[in-house]
This record gives sequence, C-alpha cells and structure tokens, in this order.
Amino acid sequence: MNILIIRPGAFGDTLMLIPSLVNISGQLTITLVARQPGLYFIQDFVNRSMDLDGAGWHRLFLESPAKEGLPVSQTDFVVAFLNDEGGAIRRNLNAYFPNTPIHLFPSFPAKGEKIHVALYISNCLKTADLPIDPRAAFENAVMHPLMSMERPLQSCDTAVVHPGSGGSKKNQPPDFWLKVLRRFVREPAFQKVGTSLLLGPAEASLHSFFRKNLDSSKWEICFCPDNETLTGLLGKACLYLGHDSGITHLAAMLGIPTVALFTESNSVQWHPLGPAVQVVQKKGPGIGLIKEVLKAAIDLSHAAGMDGLNKLL
Repeated sequence: MNILIIRPGAFGDTLMLIPSLVNISGQLTITLVARQPGLYFIQDFVNRSMDLDGAGWHRLFLESPAKEGLPVSQTDFVVAFLNDEGGAIRRNLNAYFPNTPIHLFPSFPAKGEKIHVALYISNCLKTADLPIDPRAAFENAVMHPLMSMERPLQSCDTAVVHPGSGGSKKNQPPDFWLKVLRRFVREPAFQKVGTSLLLGPAEASLHSFFRKNLDSSKWEICFCPDNETLTGLLGKACLYLGHDSGITHLAAMLGIPTVALFTESNSVQWHPLGPAVQVVQKKGPGIGLIKEVLKAAIDLSHAAGMDGLNKLL
C-alpha cells in the first residue's frame, strides 16, 4: 500500500516521525513531504522524500484546488499533520485525491497534554488504521539509537556543546554557556576529551563572543552551516550538551550521551529520544543550573564508559 505523509515543520519536529517510520518499516511504501533540514536526516527511513518548499506544493494551501494538482498525483492513503482552521487544506486534499482516505491531524498535541510528540504521531497513525504499535515504537526510540552510526570507540573522542536553538526563548544566555565551558574543561572526567563548540547558522552572531572569551587551546569553535559538516562533527562525539533543539534531538537519536536543557518548552512532550539522555529543566541561568548541567554530563560520561575511553587515549 502506498501512503503519503505530510509533516512540515522544524528540524526536531520532523525527526519525531522516525520512531513511527521504524515501526512500520517494510509494511508500506511511504512518500514523505517535509522541510529541510529535517528531511535530509529522515530520507533513509522512507521510500521517497519530497521538500514541501519545492515546486507545486503551494497548491495544497490555496483557497480552492488548482487544476494542476500536486507533485504526487496518486496514493492509496494520505496522512497530514497540519493545522487547518479554515478547512482549505482538507478541501484541496479531497479534490486532489478523490476516493482516497484522507486523515488530517493537528501538528502537535494540545499544549500541556502529557504525551510525547513522537507518541502522539504514532497514535495518530494508529487512528488512521495504519499497522503500527505506538507504545512499541516509542519504547524502542527511548531504548535504542534509531539513527546510530558505525563508530569505533576510539573515534568518539570529542565533547560537543551547542549553545543555541531555533527559538531564542529556549536558550540560556551566552554568558551562562561561557561559564559552563570554562568549568567543563577543569573537570577530571573530561581531561583527555577533545572539546568542540558547535555554532549553527542561527548562532552566527555568537561567533565573535566565544572567539574573544574562550581559551582557543582548549576549545575548538566549529561553525556548521551544512548537514554534512554537522554529521561529521557528531560522528566524533562522545558527549553532547545543548538546548531543546533539532541538533539535540539528532544527537540523542544517534546514541550520543546527551544533556538537554529545557527552559520554556515542555520536556514531557519534547524530551530527546535515545538510550543515554539526561534532561535538565530550569529557567534561571544561575550557578545551580551550571552545577546540574555538569553533574548530568559527568553521570552520562561514567555510564557511557568514558573512563575507559580516557585510558585508551
């Protein structure tokens, strides 16, 4: 059976589909329509991937259907995660795919609802009568790295810190991260581990601040404007620290021991999925939070066997 799944959204939003896709793998022929950069990292989990920002998909949002139709003209099933207050999207889908089951769900669970976004997605697919076990899909994502790479232990020798995200309200200030970074390199657990500060395109304005204030002999500043560079850096990571962001979700799903800081966002709905994740939720950037972050990093490093790695290095 051919199924069209439409889920536009930010990086982390798109990755939340992966537990469901793994669970239904091999049972369906899946075409996924989403947005970059998440689409790049999820494309191996589907049969066909298409960018919603590509030609023709704007017709999904018109007030009335266009005679040209959509870039996908035939499918057995449509599941879309879109907010459709005016009803135009449903009308268009019904017109573009006549006599085809159309299932339209809100993009996210209700604010405050105590359910993880990945489990919410699986539940929606179950409601649409797809062959999925939502609980098994979610538990598998928590217990196993769904995006794991083949990485020899000796090659995972770098702690990566990402001080940004796609939303400023989710971020601790640069001064907070500067204090974390300075204390991090003094911790005995991390004396033989390489240290990299990851700055994505959203953090370009922070580059001069950290270049001026960080000890360049202890921290390498890595500006990662593209997916390949990001993948290469995370491929060397033995530990990751960051906010609630798409890169944090990616690190956790890769199986990298991950410390995730939450401020405004709901960690019940958005905590990263992976076998080695610690969530720290607190709004204020005081000394107490710095200690919590470092403790979480040390605990994860011990659990992941970084003591043994330090001896190898």
